[in-house]
Amino acid sequence: MAGAEALGAAVAEHGYDWKALDCGPTLHFKTDVNYVGKNTVLVSPYFQDAPELAQFEKIVVSDDEAYARNCLYINGTVIVPSGFPETLTKVEALGQPVILLDMSEFRKLDGGLTCLSLRFLFCI
Repeated sequence: MAGAEALGAAVAEHGYDWKALDCGPTLHFKTDVNYVGKNTVLVSPYFQDAPELAQFEKIVVSDDEAYARNCLYINGTVIVPSGFPETLTKVEALGQPVILLDMSEFRKLDGGLTCLSLRFLFCI
């Protein structure tokens, strides 16, 4: 919580509101919730009714494709791990460019697209 409060204080100085959320049943929040553009987030069933995410459109990704929740949105393009056809179809339906990427070797060590990337994203 101390880390969340420090980050919250830093962004509050620039006019942003913040709130700490429970990570849910997985290791990282971004494993269960990921922004993919067009005011849309991929979410686990755990977060599908979270009031803190009410302002977003939600694409619920089933637990059998949980690894695919960890997509990466960069400059209007969504990078999607290959091997998850249901999630790919849902992301493609947004009408944005999609890059399909083989993450099989990284997946063996639980490395997801966001875990392997440095990025800064602010959603309003």
